[in-house]
Amino acid sequence: ASTLDFSNEALQAAERGLERLMAAVDTLEKLKPGTNDEADIPALEQRCYDAMNDDLNTPVMIAELFEAVRIINSVNDSKLSVSEGSLERLRELMRTMVFDVLGLVREQDAGDDQVLDALVKEFIQLRAEAKARRDFAASDAIRDKLAAAGILLKDTKEGTTWQRA
Repeated sequence: ASTLDFSNEALQAAERGLERLMAAVDTLEKLKPGTNDEADIPALEQRCYDAMNDDLNTPVMIAELFEAVRIINSVNDSKLSVSEGSLERLRELMRTMVFDVLGLVREQDAGDDQVLDALVKEFIQLRAEAKARRDFAASDAIRDKLAAAGILLKDTKEGTTWQRA
């Protein structure tokens, strides 16, 4: 049985690790390919998927992601070269493991959700004002334009709520 360590030091170490991981993801998008492969990206990719297939062994997968961080930083510092194909494979691996499997989000993406929420609430308010004026064409147009953008409105007695389509 393992014990969870929620000490301040452990939490700070986890936060630093997350910052390193996300910084590497951002750096990865800007990397330029080299002419040859000095890092075995397919093997790294296989180890990540093997860990996931081993009863979702996330500690091992996360350790492999930090190996990817080391590779990314070495390529960024011109200490290592990877081809365009390997670079694209590494980008896809990091996107899949970091965002899809671990469910992490970039801070700016989380901020984008706040902006989206504020904008949709503003449209909901404009729609409510149009309904109050009995301008149902405008009300329907707002609802339809939001739906076309992937935002579904739900009218209830308590008011209007929204969700992504």
